[in-house]
Amino acid sequence: MKRSGKGICIFLVALCSLWVAQAQAGGPLELHGFISQGYLYSNGNDYYGPSRDGSFELTELGLNARYMVTPSLALAAQAVSRRAGELYDGDPRLDYGFVDYRLLDGSVIGGVRLGRAKIPIGFYNETRDVATTRPGILLPQTIYVEGLGVRDFYIGVDGVHTYWQWFTDRGLFQFDLGLAVPTTMQDETQAAFLRTQDAPGKLRLTSGQNARLLYERDGGALRLGATYSRVRTEYRPDDLPNPPLEAGETSVDALVLSAEWNRERLSLTTEGVVRRLHPKGYGPLTDGAFTEAGYYLQGTYRFNHQWEGYVRHEQHWNDTSDRSGTRQSREFDPVPGVDREPHRFYQHQWTVGAGWRPTPQWLLRAEWHHIDGTALTPLADNPEFDQGGGQARWDLFALQASFTF
Repeated sequence: MKRSGKGICIFLVALCSLWVAQAQAGGPLELHGFISQGYLYSNGNDYYGPSRDGSFELTELGLNARYMVTPSLALAAQAVSRRAGELYDGDPRLDYGFVDYRLLDGSVIGGVRLGRAKIPIGFYNETRDVATTRPGILLPQTIYVEGLGVRDFYIGVDGVHTYWQWFTDRGLFQFDLGLAVPTTMQDETQAAFLRTQDAPGKLRLTSGQNARLLYERDGGALRLGATYSRVRTEYRPDDLPNPPLEAGETSVDALVLSAEWNRERLSLTTEGVVRRLHPKGYGPLTDGAFTEAGYYLQGTYRFNHQWEGYVRHEQHWNDTSDRSGTRQSREFDPVPGVDREPHRFYQHQWTVGAGWRPTPQWLLRAEWHHIDGTALTPLADNPEFDQGGGQARWDLFALQASFTF
């Protein structure tokens, strides 16, 4: 994908100009933003650009605004410019934009949002675009799939979204429900869903529903959550002789369970996912249901109000009935006569990191990943994966500086 440095510069100038204007004007308009720059170095495989030589191709810029029309009616939107290797070129995109009408107030609060809204998945999906709200430079990929090109699809969707909050003596209960409208997926999302970049045609989201229930006790000392998502897609190839993939449909049902225990200095967080995928059509070798699963466990220790350290372990399998990837390697054949390596169908990793906040607005992070497998590693940055290449065991080092306002 062609880089667009000009788009990033224009977006950055607009972001700063609007921030200054809002600071001077005040009023019912709230304006916030974020800027982050990362550096990645790896061996074995590339991640967000040519990271085996060192890559600065992880840049995130965002501007969000909220305007209170009345005490119960608000307009909200966020534009994001993201450069991430071959997946994203930095062109600004509408992250979300919706009308928010609050229906209830008091001990029970509810409302409805019309437009493009964030999808409530687990603990971090609604704030994953802001680096300072994430549990690390890179999110736990098995839950918050990002490197495969489905980031936009998982972040926001057009449709109707409702939310309710109940405040009781036992804590806070929150329920979110969303219904998506049919839409054509972007090229990088299509490549991720079809697991190949060589599939001319169009992939459409035909229906989508998402429901999440959260429970919070003692101001966040204990947090529990469950998210269920149901997605249906349809692929229609271009009118070409002998297309690489035939027409097909895929159903995806996913369940995410989340839990977090917080104390003054220590936090323990874990989330797990089970996704049931059922493709139909596409060709004789791709028809059949399978179950994808993964989880992570992270411990974070805050030394003081500025310094923290964290350790995370992740496990992910593309098919729980073939955790080594050997069967999938033989069966999945995007290039005739060339098998994908087994490491393309699982990914497990350890992450060790540290963060420093010199001021409330600045966050500097460093982390090291020891990785076994490449199932969640960007195919766009590693085209050799489709040719049976890539390295199974590898390491990734990342640095990131983030500023929010």
